[in-house]
Amino acid sequence: MRSSFPVAAPEAVGLDPARLHAAHRRIARDLPHVTSLLVARRGHLAFERYYGIEAGEPQDTQSVAKSLVSLLTGIALARGFLEGPEQPVLPLLGEAAAQDPRWSRVTLRHLLTMTSGLPSELTDSAYDDAWMASPDPVRFALAQPLVCEPGMTFHYSNAGVHVLGAALAGAVGRDLAQFAQEALLTPLGIPVPEWPRDPRGRPLASGGLRLTPRALLLLGQLVLQRGRWEGQPLVPRSWVEEATRPHVRGYEWMEGIPDYGLLWWVTREGGAEAWYATGYGGQYLAVFPDLDLVAVMTGKVENHPSHRHIIAREVRGAAR
Repeated sequence: MRSSFPVAAPEAVGLDPARLHAAHRRIARDLPHVTSLLVARRGHLAFERYYGIEAGEPQDTQSVAKSLVSLLTGIALARGFLEGPEQPVLPLLGEAAAQDPRWSRVTLRHLLTMTSGLPSELTDSAYDDAWMASPDPVRFALAQPLVCEPGMTFHYSNAGVHVLGAALAGAVGRDLAQFAQEALLTPLGIPVPEWPRDPRGRPLASGGLRLTPRALLLLGQLVLQRGRWEGQPLVPRSWVEEATRPHVRGYEWMEGIPDYGLLWWVTREGGAEAWYATGYGGQYLAVFPDLDLVAVMTGKVENHPSHRHIIAREVRGAAR
């Protein structure tokens, strides 16, 4: 697989063109918040449509960045920068101090599965506002009392992933964005993207990375290929398999997906295994390993009805 996709007609890679064109018409008619739909199968780009944006226009992928941070964690483990998922987080953060003594038991795995005990911004708007306004979001998170014992309960946590990003940067001794570019994005042929930073200059590991839909498709193809690219392992196969298996029950009310892996949503649709990276506003990267299929949808970053059903039903259903 090269750093760009060869193009094929849908029928040449076992996709029903009528189903895909029906999805396109549905989007154009009923879903004004959608900005792109791309489908690749058997390593070929078979369907590509844009709605109000240009093909090379980077999109705010929101929380899709979390799944990229998962891949970077696997790379850091393979390179020996990290000891393993059970490694405690606090020593990786240098001088950062935590108020709740239970933070000493929080591990990388807890942050990867969102079971650290941090509260969820999705269910506590005041906490969300305070975290976002903090002059140092990492220290703010460490100052919070945990709402449960580490490893006990899933709480979707932007702050937790941002702490993970800071820990990862501490482990590799480099800026997180620089590490992502060298270890992952440049090998895929993805140019340096815009990545918002917190007031202390850290890239927001929890979201906001701006990538083109085609770049998202490349990331999905890498995951479909279990971390291999152009014959070389970028991400350990064992890590991809671990990250995309169910570890905990997540917030099913968010996207209708019940299970969570290591910063990846995991489910089965129509009998086919499916791995999702998702973001607010309808940003979706979907990998169907049984079908050799990758799909991307992007959307306007605003509150609107979910359009994930286009992937879950129409795109998946087009695979023959």
